[in-house]
Amino acid sequence: MGVFQKETKPETEGLNTPQTQRDWYTGLRLPDVLALVPALVAFGGQRLLAGYPSFTETWFSARLFRWIADPIAWFSSMVPFSLTEFLVWSALPLIIVLGSRVYRRAQVHGKPVWVRAGVHGVWIVSIAYLVFMLLFGFHYGRLPMAERYGLEVKERPVEELAGMTLMLAKTASEFRRFVQEDEEGVMVLRKGSTGALWSGYLGFQYASAAYPELKMPRRRAKSVLSSGLWSYTGISGMYFPFFVEANVNTDMPYSAIPSTTLHELAHTLGFAREDEAEFIGFLAGIHHPDPDFKYSAKLNAFIHASNALYRADPDTWQETAAVLSEGVRRDINARRRYWQEYQGPVERVSTRINDAYLKSNMQRDGVRSYGAVVDLLLAHYAADRLNTPSVLPDGR
Repeated sequence: MGVFQKETKPETEGLNTPQTQRDWYTGLRLPDVLALVPALVAFGGQRLLAGYPSFTETWFSARLFRWIADPIAWFSSMVPFSLTEFLVWSALPLIIVLGSRVYRRAQVHGKPVWVRAGVHGVWIVSIAYLVFMLLFGFHYGRLPMAERYGLEVKERPVEELAGMTLMLAKTASEFRRFVQEDEEGVMVLRKGSTGALWSGYLGFQYASAAYPELKMPRRRAKSVLSSGLWSYTGISGMYFPFFVEANVNTDMPYSAIPSTTLHELAHTLGFAREDEAEFIGFLAGIHHPDPDFKYSAKLNAFIHASNALYRADPDTWQETAAVLSEGVRRDINARRRYWQEYQGPVERVSTRINDAYLKSNMQRDGVRSYGAVVDLLLAHYAADRLNTPSVLPDGR
């Protein structure tokens, strides 16, 4: 209690005069308007860089960002727990303590204390917004992946989508034979979720032979201890830019953990767009030396393609789904049952917030951009690259 009672006299003379109590702007100073400058620089900078994608790609995403982010990511990876989750759970008591302190001081000094607290809050939010842009938001303006990789993204006939979906169904079924199962016949990770989080970066290292910009130092994703609660939001993973940290919901079925790990790790390399992070996760998955990752990447790509095919041609979708092995069916059903248990108002609110966030960062499709990965997969399929490589590096 002493910490709240220690402050006994005002910091500025005359704050309690009748005139200052009547003025709504009491406590404001001319330099306080500068609190908005970092946020305006961040907002304007994102729009400016979006107009020069080649410059953003070459000088910011490929150079400046890596110089800033790699040391932060190295430090985050050294910490054995999720710094993001620690911040979330510590934020509420911190806000309560600070709010109580401001309230007690306001009882003595009046309205100016609330004004100064508000100004400090604006400074914190404004600077945080600028840091967010430096560590993530500016990447929304980088060169589109299709252009970087020479992929032709265009409207394609449903027959092409059906062909790719059929191929993914067959290869997913093929790789399913190399994974382990539990007593219910559902996939389990041979090294557990911890092993998957630790080894995800290997997929990027192997993929960098063909895609140099995917080269990643030893870096691990983090398990969220409160994943069971997190599932109510419908979120399987989250990238937190301030720590350059990939976080994964490890309560969901094992078949989804490797592909989610790769998606979130792709964000740590500066790939902000959701469809591109999903596609890069697929590339890292099929190059990964662990068959668990290969299968998870193929399964995830099949689910995206299958959903698109179902909307376009339900009859063809039925024929394509018929080739799935029983093991793949069990894994897909396990995912469906899991997420159905967590559907509700929290999940719907979370989806709306995520949709608003994506649209505020120039992703016009919002949450639908997650499904836009099918366009990249189709372009990759048309270029006859979707299956490269299909075996482990040592030939097994």
